[in-house]
Amino acid sequence: MSVMHITRRSAVALTLGAALPRMALAQGDLTRIIAAFPPGAALDGVARLLADGASRGADGRPRGTVVVENRAGANGNIASAAVARAPADGRTFLLAIDTTFTLNPHLYSNLGFEPRDLEPVAMAGTFPLALLVHPSLGVTDLSGFLRAARERPLLYASAGNGSPGHLAMEFLRSRLGLPAGALEHVPFRGNAEAMTALLGGQIGAAFIAVSGGADFVKDGRLRALAVSGPRRMAMLPETPSVAEAGHPGFDVRFAYMLMAPRGLPAEQKRDWAALVAAVLAEPATRERLAGWAVEPEAGGPEQAAAWIAAAHARWGEVARETRMRVG
Repeated sequence: MSVMHITRRSAVALTLGAALPRMALAQGDLTRIIAAFPPGAALDGVARLLADGASRGADGRPRGTVVVENRAGANGNIASAAVARAPADGRTFLLAIDTTFTLNPHLYSNLGFEPRDLEPVAMAGTFPLALLVHPSLGVTDLSGFLRAARERPLLYASAGNGSPGHLAMEFLRSRLGLPAGALEHVPFRGNAEAMTALLGGQIGAAFIAVSGGADFVKDGRLRALAVSGPRRMAMLPETPSVAEAGHPGFDVRFAYMLMAPRGLPAEQKRDWAALVAAVLAEPATRERLAGWAVEPEAGGPEQAAAWIAAAHARWGEVARETRMRVG
């Protein structure tokens, strides 16, 4: 799960911007964006940017009071269940990582909600991961990492079973031809714990959100071997993509999805998709997203649905290959 660092002042400003109305409004005019991760995560930051943009009318159409409500837990299932039970009246939306809908149906025997009870409204940004290693591992590039993994099993950390880092590493293992036991997964409770173990050298490697490790790469405490997206990241300009490092076609990114209860009228979905596109196009938004290593990639309901369908097939295959289950 993507991690960011924001100051207390900027967090308060984002919260107030999302919560304060521009005119006197009845309680029934309140709109909620339920964020599937806690405050301080990049997803929470994106949710607050969208709420602020909706409140002030970034596309020229103010939508009244729009607030963010954080409901973290179960890889997005808790927030999704809350929104799936809400009326489809345009007053409740969900912002979650796409894996809630693309992996979780393969991962959980009981999601706590029916995926068909949620509909995609818009894509609200994408992000890749960086393959980071501790210097003690003794590798300096992706080829060296693959050779080391073939010689002896390597431990890698992630933010938990089914997290983006877990998926990216298993996909890399499968597509780059490493044997099943070459990479051994050590799940932690979130990116912070995984990063602590990596920095301490207890774990040799991790695929992790780029913004969570760029400073540690710059000061030499970690090495960045590759990024999972199709191109280099501005935050790590010297680090090639996996495709550039000799594996054409490799592209692992994750998307933030704005979802609504099933039955939201198509006109309202198009309206909110236009709002998301307008917010992501703003220079101030792009500057913030760049600091979180998030690409301002927007898309309407059709593009979001296509992304979910493709990723559902991909991660279903990975889940079956690795027998990945949570419960």
